[in-house]
Amino acid sequence: MRYNFSIFDLWPYAIISLVFLFCFNNKKGNNSKIIFITLFLFSALRYDIGWDYMSYLEEIQGGINELKLSRFEPLSKAILIFSAITNFYPFTFIVFSFVILIFVKYAIDKYSYNSTISWLVFYSLPLFFFASLSTLRQSAATALILYSFTFAKEKKFIYFIICIILASSFHSSGIIGLFILPLVILKIDKKINILLLISSFLFASITKEFLEDYFYGFSIFERFTEVYVGSEASQTSGSSSLQYLYYLIAVFNLLFYNKLVSFNEMNKLFISISNFGVVVFNLLIFEPISALRISAFFLIFWIFLFPYYGRIFSKKISIVVSSSLVFVLIALSFFYVNMYINSYENRIQEKVSFLPYKFWWDNY
Repeated sequence: MRYNFSIFDLWPYAIISLVFLFCFNNKKGNNSKIIFITLFLFSALRYDIGWDYMSYLEEIQGGINELKLSRFEPLSKAILIFSAITNFYPFTFIVFSFVILIFVKYAIDKYSYNSTISWLVFYSLPLFFFASLSTLRQSAATALILYSFTFAKEKKFIYFIICIILASSFHSSGIIGLFILPLVILKIDKKINILLLISSFLFASITKEFLEDYFYGFSIFERFTEVYVGSEASQTSGSSSLQYLYYLIAVFNLLFYNKLVSFNEMNKLFISISNFGVVVFNLLIFEPISALRISAFFLIFWIFLFPYYGRIFSKKISIVVSSSLVFVLIALSFFYVNMYINSYENRIQEKVSFLPYKFWWDNY
């Protein structure tokens, strides 16, 4: 039976948006905690929200079958096995939701100038929260890589490596988080960041051949090539319609580099890491799905930069700029959901993925 969209089905996203508006205007209280609880409840209580939801459900309901579970990494496998043993599939989505959101919260609470805007960036940009509803394992790895920044900056290398190992235990691509360490230690300046960004456009055309010729022999990259580069669906998916937004953000950060760094010296690192994410995106653009997923490990550091955008301009209009940013980000989240609705109604996709929202206990 095909789903018929109703504007009233957007109620969970409307509630989340109202929570963000409340927290933005709330000068007292722990806004980060309020947002964390809101997003956690949305994620943990959902049923069939997220493209891969039913795939995970089928794995769990299939029981402890080593052939089916062998493709999962240790921590992901353990969670799925426990869900299968207890015959309680919501456990998987509850645990992954908590892991993803709690490590994002730790990072935001430690480094964000404005936790509400940081959370809103995480929620609104499709690479992060919306992606986590589908790519559970990789999103958990992304959150741990974000958290590992603390140990990289404080030169606690053992703890940093432990974080990367844990990230890789959720999804093998988490090993790419090792790049965070040199990006922090080398302290790349503005000119080199600009050079790297420009070069990524120039060298993107040879990346695919290089990956196939030199990386295919290594197990981790062999799996990457088979699962993503070799995927027929990903080959025909085309470039992301949002890629130009990512370019715009990257250019904006470099254009106002000195201003952003003057607010907080840490922004130099956040710009370098996120700029590297755009470079990775460009080098993998021949395979858009992989480009988006791998670059997200580094682009997530945008959550620390956006709160400073309102301060770039005159103090008299800083609140206006910040308020406008909040409304634009909220609008972006609805725009993204609407893209899926239109694709479904035009029979491009089999499901809306994010609608209608259902609770797991009504379908248990």
